[in-house]
Amino acid sequence: MDIARILVGKLEDYGSIQACVDKGFDSLNDVKLDSGSSVVIKPNLCAIKSPETGTTTDVRVIEAIVACLKSTFGVEDISVIESDGTQVLADLAFRLLGYEKLTTQRNVQLVNLSKAPFSTKEFPNNRVLKRVKVPKIIEEADLFISVPKIKTHSDCFMSCALKNQYGCNPYWHKSIYHKHLHESIVDLNLVFRPDFTVVDGIIAMEGCKGPTDGIPVKMNTLLFGRDPVAIDHLVARIMGINPGHLDYIKAAEKRGVGTTHYVVEGATIQSLNRKFKNQPPRLRNLYGLFSLE
Repeated sequence: MDIARILVGKLEDYGSIQACVDKGFDSLNDVKLDSGSSVVIKPNLCAIKSPETGTTTDVRVIEAIVACLKSTFGVEDISVIESDGTQVLADLAFRLLGYEKLTTQRNVQLVNLSKAPFSTKEFPNNRVLKRVKVPKIIEEADLFISVPKIKTHSDCFMSCALKNQYGCNPYWHKSIYHKHLHESIVDLNLVFRPDFTVVDGIIAMEGCKGPTDGIPVKMNTLLFGRDPVAIDHLVARIMGINPGHLDYIKAAEKRGVGTTHYVVEGATIQSLNRKFKNQPPRLRNLYGLFSLE
């Protein structure tokens, strides 16, 4: 049985992000890239709210990843990707959350997946999304890096590594999948499984109004790993949530996305534990649809 590795990085302040990211990539040193490689980076930009609210991925983490890719591997073809959603347009999020500076200062492309070229592919073994528009920029990338947040979620308890791939679907009206949210998350991870995950846990989010209107939680933590199932299992434990109660984690392991068997390096799980305030997923969700999902 394969055992996943998860590296924990603790920050002293925002100035230590770069060193932490460099160490994370160096410690998980099986990343194989060269100057001709192409890399896509997927943050969580689900609302026009600053990272200090716990809602969105901090652009400083993305900038540190870009700097590491350029200095360590010589990679020049780097794109930051996001799609339009029910609550926010990707282009607006890029502009208002500070991402546009990456284009001028770091020569990074910002790509709205909802406007990018795609091919429609069949996935007959998926449970909900059997036909998916697959953006060519993801399909053709040599490395796909996912950079989620640690947040509570009113419809599925928590949002982190696996949920971040929900935003790879270029279709904007994603709320239509919320009736079958857990299986949809797994479907999209089978289509868009990341090669590497860097979790922005600098400021997390707790409370029953996550993932956009919860309460900020200062954690000063970055997590690094290749297995999104393992990362979500660990994050659930950190948050005080029983991973066995999260259907999408169980389904993701069963359907081959990843494993819940892992080792944690850089810190003990006990030192990371923090009981997040939360409540069970609501019966009536944000979009006015009654569901027991």
